[in-house]
Amino acid sequence: MGVADARPFRVLIVEDTADRQDVLKSLYKNQAWVMVHTGRRALKLLEAYEFDIVSLDYNLADELTGADVAAALRPHVAAGGRVVVHSQNPRGVARIREILPDAIAYPVAKMARSNLRMRRLRAGVDAEGPRYDFSA
Repeated sequence: MGVADARPFRVLIVEDTADRQDVLKSLYKNQAWVMVHTGRRALKLLEAYEFDIVSLDYNLADELTGADVAAALRPHVAAGGRVVVHSQNPRGVARIREILPDAIAYPVAKMARSNLRMRRLRAGVDAEGPRYDFSA
């Protein structure tokens, strides 16, 4: 799938911190994304829409955590959706990966480490879509 012939894919970004939101918006800027800052809002959107990628934090702005959202993502993953856990909370990442073993752990700090890294990440995501190998 090349950039020119690809439709934007649908991304749900679940993040409550403004600076991290900016990094994630930049990563997915060429895609059709929606941003939420609470687990409750993420669950509502997951009930109503299908997403190609869910970019998930662990600590959120309400009483729910990324693990609560992850539990609701099982059908999403079974249908071929990808989950990228961008949390910087190691215990939270481990908890989410207990629920969703195929989730990709890629902390937002690693994304934003350099402009070059971000450009490469964005180009890879844009070119390969939801199947992009974040470990590359």
